[in-house]
Amino acid sequence: MFKNKLTQQLLKSKQFQSSMPILKPFSSSIAKGDLFKYQSQLPKLPVPELQETAEKYIKSIEPYLNKEQLKDSTSKILEFIKPGGQGEILQKRLNEFKEGKDNWLAEYWDDYAYLSYRDPVVPYVSYFFSHKDLKNEIGENQLLKASLIAYYTIEFMEKVQLETLEPEIIKGNPYCMNAFRYMFNNSRVPAQGSDITQHYDGQLHKYFIVIYENNFYRIPTHSESGNKLSKGEIYQYLQQVKNDPSGKGIGLGALTSLNRDEYLNAYQNLLKSPINQASLESIFASSFVICLDKNSPITIEEKSKNCWHGDGQNRFFDKPLEFFISANGNSGFLGEHSRMDATPTVQLNNTVLKQISNENPKSLIDEIATTKPIFGKANKLNFDINPQSRVNIEQAILKFNDTIAKHDEEIFQHYGYGKGLIKKFKVSPDAYVQMLMQLAYYKLTGKVRPTYESAATRKFLKGRTETGRTVSNESKAFVETWTNPNSSIEDKVATFQAACKQHVNYLLAASDGKGVDRHLFGLKQQIKPGEETPEIFQDPIFAYSQTWYLSTSQVPSEFFQSWGWSQVIDDGFGLAYLINNDWLHVHISCKKGNGLSSEHLKWYLVDSANQMQDILVKGLLNNAKL
Repeated sequence: MFKNKLTQQLLKSKQFQSSMPILKPFSSSIAKGDLFKYQSQLPKLPVPELQETAEKYIKSIEPYLNKEQLKDSTSKILEFIKPGGQGEILQKRLNEFKEGKDNWLAEYWDDYAYLSYRDPVVPYVSYFFSHKDLKNEIGENQLLKASLIAYYTIEFMEKVQLETLEPEIIKGNPYCMNAFRYMFNNSRVPAQGSDITQHYDGQLHKYFIVIYENNFYRIPTHSESGNKLSKGEIYQYLQQVKNDPSGKGIGLGALTSLNRDEYLNAYQNLLKSPINQASLESIFASSFVICLDKNSPITIEEKSKNCWHGDGQNRFFDKPLEFFISANGNSGFLGEHSRMDATPTVQLNNTVLKQISNENPKSLIDEIATTKPIFGKANKLNFDINPQSRVNIEQAILKFNDTIAKHDEEIFQHYGYGKGLIKKFKVSPDAYVQMLMQLAYYKLTGKVRPTYESAATRKFLKGRTETGRTVSNESKAFVETWTNPNSSIEDKVATFQAACKQHVNYLLAASDGKGVDRHLFGLKQQIKPGEETPEIFQDPIFAYSQTWYLSTSQVPSEFFQSWGWSQVIDDGFGLAYLINNDWLHVHISCKKGNGLSSEHLKWYLVDSANQMQDILVKGLLNNAKL
């Protein structure tokens, strides 16, 4: 009954058609809460002053250039910003472009940074969270854990749909909640040149997808009467999935791991069958995805790899919300990045995991045992796999395995100090870890190279991120001083404090919409076809200073044991870090075959962490006691 009714709604819905409007948020007559109440009060992302950006830019490139190079680059920058010059023309156009728009950068960014990107989303774009293990019956039982993840995710979803989730306010400033509109009931879909995001009415598509043994199943989130399913009812549906005797599927999900143009061709071939079209639309429109894996990862590296990419088959990488639960109860999450950064999904995961940690295992088991038998069925999605699709899937699996084999992953977990000790040094924990990574990289390579840190711009309407340029004259002096055996403790402390101060200042400016990279990007977009490209953009340092040898970012969670993503260039590292109360974490990824080693960088992170603790305790804490 549920299936028939929902299928009729789906077939009648405009969203079912492949030509459906892009990103049409769901509508409902239900009274809404306060989730988006501050949106109309949020300021618009500013366009920084030309002179201000030029000064920041010059300072940011100084660490990489000798005197002659710096003089040459500076002259090009000054030429660009001179009165009546090309910079002023482009600045005027950018200011005109922003008028009447919610966010001038958003007009370009989602497409430029994500949807037009053609490399596979996994491992190159999506990010993962590996959940801390729960040491009880729930944490060690796959279906108990999965049932609770589904139950509390549905609860969170209802708050988003009804807009009763509390809007985020930090230090008295409301933050943009726009990304929450694209959290549920949508999917990235391949398209020519640039992918699209298809969004569906959550009131018409009340179900989630479970993937098990490479097969896809549709499970309702609510009963026909509109009530949210109980934990016991969800458990029974999941048990149906586990009991399905149909055997292992072909691994269709591997297609989503392909290069986007290759996936587009495979996707178009699938659409030749109306059976495939209906099943794919069911996946796209689902609220979220839960993957039940048959593996039992033990080490933190194994758990992280399972969350990051798994075997590439028991997955559907284009969904923005995808949870994984292994046979031993270990769980995690993968986020497709095109419409949401990690901030909303961290909140979702933290909320769900906190609620699960408060569950009483005995009470849960008793509740499930006394739940009345359900009358619904976990409906397996059917696919019509023609010979070409079979070949496409087989090739996708081979290419996925080859891509993953080229990646090198290590995890730095440093117990003994976290925020608790770092704050005793009177320094920002974020700046501390950024300097730790700079020091480790310098010890490994002997070089200072461009480093990206994500700075949130959510204080602005539809704000996402700006680049925090970690490398500065101060950070360069810091790594050079700390690797000089003749430097005194006083010099090391002084350069450390100066580097951290500079880092905090730049990151604050970036969060205020006054970084370098997005402004220069916006100016470059204003160059009209046929116009001469200003020398500032042709200068080799312009491209080099945006070549992220270190791509870094932090998320706040006491419920994660790891998180990460890929390096962004073949010669670089991806460094995802957690700063918890009593320990530090850095997930290290790089590409094999380029002379890089995640294991070697991990060793220098350990070495640098020990050195920094030793020096700063002696130079700051012990001196303070005298």
